[in-house]
Amino acid sequence: MFGFIKALLGICQTKPLSGDLWSLEGDKVRVKLSQMPEPLQKRGAVYLTGQGLSMPILIMRTEDDQHLAFANRCTHSGRKLDPVSGESVLRCCSVGHSTFDYEGNRLSGWAKEPLTCHAVEKSDGDLIITL
Repeated sequence: MFGFIKALLGICQTKPLSGDLWSLEGDKVRVKLSQMPEPLQKRGAVYLTGQGLSMPILIMRTEDDQHLAFANRCTHSGRKLDPVSGESVLRCCSVGHSTFDYEGNRLSGWAKEPLTCHAVEKSDGDLIITL
């Protein structure tokens, strides 16, 4: 029952990353990985919001140690996204639970459009996300 209420309200498990650990620099976001108090776990995620971003960004680390970045908004309901434990998919935090693969392609649910993916590169221990 509690899971349904959380989905109805669009409450996700993924937490925001503190604003002092990232900055918006023109059309790029710099995430200070080396300054994070705990490293991002494999299949773990955080999201960025505010500080001039036009849309929240979901950052996740894959099982094979890649970092991915997506617009953190389901293309159906506009709700945020969470990685699904034990699977290589992202899931919308709404009742419809649309799912997407790590390339942003829709797999199931009410969403019809893919997610917006952002290019990610590592530079001097930081992540650079191109918007």
